[in-house]
Amino acid sequence: MNLKMPAIRIPAAVLSTALVGVATAATPVASQKTLKPAIQRYLESNGDFCLGKFDWPILVSAADERNRTRDAIQMPVLERIGLVAAVTTPDDAESKSYELTAEGRKYYLVKKGFTHGPLDTPIAHTRDLCAVRLALDRVVSWSPVQNVDGHPETTVKYTYTLASSASWARNADVDQVFPLLERIVNGAGQQMLQQRVALIDGRWTAVLPG
Repeated sequence: MNLKMPAIRIPAAVLSTALVGVATAATPVASQKTLKPAIQRYLESNGDFCLGKFDWPILVSAADERNRTRDAIQMPVLERIGLVAAVTTPDDAESKSYELTAEGRKYYLVKKGFTHGPLDTPIAHTRDLCAVRLALDRVVSWSPVQNVDGHPETTVKYTYTLASSASWARNADVDQVFPLLERIVNGAGQQMLQQRVALIDGRWTAVLPG
C-alpha cells in the first residue's frame, strides 16, 4: 500500500530561529573552560622565557664598554657562570667576541620570534638563549569578545608556574643584569601575563605575531 503523507511546512521564521539556535550552541563561548586549553597549547609551544640573545658570536667593542651597553654589561656575567667564553678578536684587540660554550648551547633553543629594526621593520629570529619554561597556572580574566579579521577575538589574562628553570636563572648576578628574568621567576603564581586568542574553526587559538 502506498500512502502519500501530506507535506509539512515549517514557517521560515521558525526555521531561521532554529538554525540560529543550533549555530549558537555549536560556537564555543569565552569561558575559563574553553580558554584554558588555548593558553595551555600556547605555552607548550611558546612558553620559553628567553634573554634576547639571538645570534652568536656577540661582539662587544671598546665603545660598547665605554657606553655600558646591554651586551657590555650582560656578557661578562654570562661568562662568569660558564655559558659563554670571550675571545679577543685578531683585528681589534680592544673588542671581545663572545661565543656560547658547550654548557651555554644547552639553553640555545629553537624559539621563533620577531624584534623591530630601523623604521619598525620586523626582524625574524629562530633561536634564543632561554632560562625558564612557563606553564599555565590559571585563567584569570578575558576582555569582551570582538570580531577581528572575521574571527571572534579576546585577550586572556593568566598566571603561570615554572615548568622548568635553569639553575642560573636564580643567580643574583644574572638577576641584576636581566631584571625581567628576575620578575618572571619571582612572579610565578602571582604575576599576570596576557595573550590574544581567536576563535578559528571552532577552537580558541593563540594569535601569534608575523
